[in-house]
Amino acid sequence: MEDVVEHRYGRDDMRLVTASFRAHRFVPHAHSEYAVAAIERGVEAVRYRGATEHAGAGSLLLLDADTIHAGRPGIAEGWDYRVFYLPPALLAELAGHRPTFPVPTPHDPRLAARLIRLHRRGDQDCLAAREEFEALCTEILVRYTRRGIAPTPPAPVAKVQRHLAADLLRTPPLDELANVAGLPRFQLLRAFRRETGVTPHGYLLQLRLRRAQQLLTAGHTVARAAAESGFYDQSHLHRHFRRTFAATPGRFARNDVQDRYGSRA
Repeated sequence: MEDVVEHRYGRDDMRLVTASFRAHRFVPHAHSEYAVAAIERGVEAVRYRGATEHAGAGSLLLLDADTIHAGRPGIAEGWDYRVFYLPPALLAELAGHRPTFPVPTPHDPRLAARLIRLHRRGDQDCLAAREEFEALCTEILVRYTRRGIAPTPPAPVAKVQRHLAADLLRTPPLDELANVAGLPRFQLLRAFRRETGVTPHGYLLQLRLRRAQQLLTAGHTVARAAAESGFYDQSHLHRHFRRTFAATPGRFARNDVQDRYGSRA
């Protein structure tokens, strides 16, 4: 049985397709978008640039926009895959030029697994999801295009840092941060990571944790510390606090009282 389910991102005209094919054979055709996909099951035989490639589970499928290709089952059971269809302008923004994928079916289980996880998250436009998408596509471009990534020009990262610090209670969208920086979105993400070692979302999280520490040290409750430092609730603060500091917010507060007064609270 054949089944195709298609989703659409709300931004950038990006399409997400989840498909299962058993016997279908695609006639030669081309898309106006790039196809960046991962094979989940089975094998697809892909005719591309005069050669036939076989993509099995754990392989990527990387097809240039406006390039004729065809597909058919590589084994009797067919294949399942998840595809991002990306407008040329989006990949050109990421790469700094219009990229070309010379090898359409690299076997890369690690990147394939990351692509599948991101695809399953669906239509998410939060800052963290956009950062994850940029990081994945950047690695694919570096590894599998001829020219890789063009150098990122110097960026006013400090402006974005100040913008994030000005209001810890909201998570600004990537477009807003790019406007503050005066850079295209994905150039900003690369420049920010290069200068600070973290993404804007990771930097904002560190600012929120630092503010929570200050509130806990001042004697405020964990609930108030969570609310006033930008976390959704106590459990959200607890999860990130423990992951970062290897202690719960409550334990941090109790130890702080003990340190200051020389006795247990």
